[in-house]
Amino acid sequence: MDASTVAGAGLILNLSDDGIYAAHVNGKDLVVYTNPASENKETQMARIKENGVKYLRFCPTPASSRGPNGNSERRLLSANDSRITVWQLEPLQIFAEIENLEPGALSLDFGSDGNEILVFHAWNTKLTIHSLDAGRSSVIKTPKAAHALGFGYRPHTRQFAILLKPDASDLLTIHAPQSYELVGRAILPTIDAQGLKWSPDGKWIAVWDVASGGTKVLIFTADGQLFRTYTGPAGSDEAFDLGVKQIEWSPAAGPNGPSEVLAVGKVNGTIDLLRTRTFSSSITLSHVFPADQIAPTIWRERFTSALGDGDYVETISSSAANMSPESSGPLRGVTMLTFSSDGNLLATVDSTRSNVVWIWALDGTPRLAAALVHEQPVRQLTWHPSTPQLLINTITNTLPTIRWWSPNTHPVIARVPTQRSESGKYEVKWLAESEPDSAFWFASTDEYVVGYLSAEDDSVKFEVLNSVTSQGYGGHAGSMMSR
Repeated sequence: MDASTVAGAGLILNLSDDGIYAAHVNGKDLVVYTNPASENKETQMARIKENGVKYLRFCPTPASSRGPNGNSERRLLSANDSRITVWQLEPLQIFAEIENLEPGALSLDFGSDGNEILVFHAWNTKLTIHSLDAGRSSVIKTPKAAHALGFGYRPHTRQFAILLKPDASDLLTIHAPQSYELVGRAILPTIDAQGLKWSPDGKWIAVWDVASGGTKVLIFTADGQLFRTYTGPAGSDEAFDLGVKQIEWSPAAGPNGPSEVLAVGKVNGTIDLLRTRTFSSSITLSHVFPADQIAPTIWRERFTSALGDGDYVETISSSAANMSPESSGPLRGVTMLTFSSDGNLLATVDSTRSNVVWIWALDGTPRLAAALVHEQPVRQLTWHPSTPQLLINTITNTLPTIRWWSPNTHPVIARVPTQRSESGKYEVKWLAESEPDSAFWFASTDEYVVGYLSAEDDSVKFEVLNSVTSQGYGGHAGSMMSR
């Protein structure tokens, strides 16, 4: 849903980060949808000067201004190989243009807000930051990567951190907001740094090394000073250390609270939880299900009709491993790692058991709270932005369905009335500040629907609020599934 848009490839929607706006390109027509879950929904259309749009992006939305009327400066970027156009949304019209782009750009996106445009040039030779309000550009040479793990903005104050590769060594540099003047620089003791992430409280930057070098996570202060190096739990055998696959910070505890946990997902399928007070491993979680461990609930997906309708049934914990086929793909390790909004729950997927979602409770002593076993690999996990509700999206080329889990409630599987995708790949995204609560987008390649799950007797129904196709807004009835 947030992929680049290629003209002629059918309906591919791009959503704002809060789901309040959506846009797609049809030939030279740019179509923007506003307030999709509201009775005041709107459709705006504008003409693009040239065919061949490859990028379609909404600017980032500060949490303080989320909502359909929270920010009058929200903008949209469209671009092809030679021109970037920035649109203001209300009303939809051109705000600025950047022409005569160098060919072969690797990535285009907004910077810290709607007034900055990032252009990663071919071969990662340089990053150009265009300031629309100041009318000038800044250049940072030899960025290591053009993807989102190679750079990031500090929460609240918006300092810019980026990994560079000018020669044999990796560099971490910190730049001032707006001016992008260099304020911090560190040569990294890494073989091949894989990415960086700011903590949500803005106090730390974590950089992790390539897995072949073993576990190595570097913790820097916000000004680029090395604070700690984590190389694995004390007493661990380095001969069996397969390194780091990915990392994830827990959310900040309140507006000014700390990010208390850094989760380090390993190639061997384990997860080290580091407390930010010391950045030492407090406990290691394992996707290898212990024979003597009894989880509160293990849920197994089962089909209830030949069409592909299904529900969850509770099963015994010892059978979870038997229902988890090994992955035949080349990927290894923890492939998904995501915290609930309050940081008390952690949902994970391991590539060797790609059809199982593991949910860990982190309040008190970390423990396995639940596991959900599916017939097909899990494609996507997404927590609700404010309540402990998890949407699980699996790869299925039968019925379009969504899986939902929340603590102390029977999980459900509900059919979504949208076009079936032959690839089996759907996308889902929560819609912030929607009425009723817990509305979300569900997407196939041809149609996007907005709706929510409602309980009715012993069944759950997906209630459609709106649908979007290349012809605009639509709507149709929901589909019911039994628990």
